[in-house]
Amino acid sequence: MPHKRNFLAPLNLAAYLTWLAIATVPLLTLAKGELTIDALHLAGLAGLLAVLILFLLREASSGLRQRQWLTLAQLPAALLSCAAFQEGLQPVLLILLAAQAASLFTARSTLLLMLVANAALLALLLAQKPLVAALVTALAYAGFQGFAVLTTQAQDAAQRARDEARRINAELLATRAMLAEGARAEERLHLSRELHDVAGHKLTALKLQLGLCAPGSDQAAAALAASRQLADELLAEVRGVVGALRAHDGVDLHSALAALAEGIPSPRITLALAADARPADFARAQALLRAAQEGITNALRHAGARSLHIALTRAEDGSLSLSVADDGCGMGSAAAGHGLNGLQERLSAVGGSLAVTTRPGGGSLLSARVPA
Repeated sequence: MPHKRNFLAPLNLAAYLTWLAIATVPLLTLAKGELTIDALHLAGLAGLLAVLILFLLREASSGLRQRQWLTLAQLPAALLSCAAFQEGLQPVLLILLAAQAASLFTARSTLLLMLVANAALLALLLAQKPLVAALVTALAYAGFQGFAVLTTQAQDAAQRARDEARRINAELLATRAMLAEGARAEERLHLSRELHDVAGHKLTALKLQLGLCAPGSDQAAAALAASRQLADELLAEVRGVVGALRAHDGVDLHSALAALAEGIPSPRITLALAADARPADFARAQALLRAAQEGITNALRHAGARSLHIALTRAEDGSLSLSVADDGCGMGSAAAGHGLNGLQERLSAVGGSLAVTTRPGGGSLLSARVPA
């Protein structure tokens, strides 16, 4: 999942308060002049401060690898603080470390990291306590670390489920909007054909029949002329209605794309939709909508994008192009995934094409095209 910077998130606020509680004792002792200023205590204070700084830098970083290294760097800083202030609450820093590791590493890597951290903590405890007391203390802190890991994993799973539910709901809303527009487009097309085929043909026949009538009197000639004029006017009006209906031929994809963008709160999605960009039929519209959905899904799952731009344009030859550009780190191996392969097959079925490229300034660009 893309990392969302939020320094004031509830868990972050809890971490700040925890760090402040841990730092209170040595800082108060230092302020009272009761703390011996030696190299070990200065190093412990530096380690305590380094944990907070590294925590803030991790929250400010966007790359996964960078956040992992900043989290790992907190381990020696926390252990240094534990070694300097043996009677304090410094081992609680390892609980904060466990909570961060659970969001950034696999379960196996998190377990390995905590084993190393607790082995080092046990070694420090054995230097100041009997074996049994050191083991009990180490096990207590390990239990709190396990609780922190499980809580963080549960929160991350819930967040992923919420994001996935929002994405699926947005796709359903977009599909429903497109189905409704497709039905309206088919009805307009059907009505225009009926008007042209039935009313237009019969009016034309009426005009021809009236032209064959031989007038027997002045009144008959006037009535015939009036009838022919009415037939001409009615035929022109029917053709005007047919022309107006055909001017709206095609499927309005705009409402479906708008529903798709509104249903996804993050990343931020902007739309640039040409007014004359209307797919000729439902199959082409569905293929372009699937292209937009695939571009958004890949940007969310693989690119870590913060913003996306979706554009729909019509070329001079009548073909339609839809592009999804993101500012992420690229899709990596996603280009060979089943989603893009399935999208390529869907576009090929309507004579279209698909291209996925890397943008010069970073991020990915998915481009789909369908013919007129």
